[in-house]
Amino acid sequence: MNANNQEIEAKFFIFNLPALLEKLQRLDAVELRPRMLEVNLRFDTRDRKLSQRAQVLRLRLDDQAILTFKSPGEIVDGVISRTELEVVVSDFQTTRALLEALGFQVFMTYEKYRQNFKLNDLVASVDEMPYGNFIELEGNSPEHVRSTAALLGLGWEQRINLSYTALLGLYNQNTGNTFRDLSFETFSGLRVLPEQLGLVYADLDS
Repeated sequence: MNANNQEIEAKFFIFNLPALLEKLQRLDAVELRPRMLEVNLRFDTRDRKLSQRAQVLRLRLDDQAILTFKSPGEIVDGVISRTELEVVVSDFQTTRALLEALGFQVFMTYEKYRQNFKLNDLVASVDEMPYGNFIELEGNSPEHVRSTAALLGLGWEQRINLSYTALLGLYNQNTGNTFRDLSFETFSGLRVLPEQLGLVYADLDS
């Protein structure tokens, strides 16, 4: 996140996660946070006013609890840009109870294993999702993100400007499922194909 609370990022679908991690090591990427499980709760009003406005209200738990608001995103020079406001909270369950007391409800839960690196002066987040592996690059400008993708050998045309929850919607649409939660339990035993997510691997030509 930069000083103006502006999130500028792109994500890529990864076929060979061990090879990507080896490449990060060869490029002397600095680990900012070790791999750990994240549990995210998405909140909305009963009539889904936030979703209708493309706004995100999220409570995340990993090694700390973080409350996040995201504005609607816009595509700028091929990457998504939006305002992101975050605050660390001291008590996950109390914060959830506070939001629910204000009329917000949890409408979905999603999980991932995330490992953060600093590379080329941006944050590279390696995400193991229930339906596949990804890397998110968050930098100071679209060109910053693009040059770092090239450094990693990622196909720029395969970048993704959709959220993980939007990808779940595409998966449901393409498979006939009606999964609400993006959890490892929900996807246990399922083999997810790229076409079911509407994606192409970005690392197969590297």
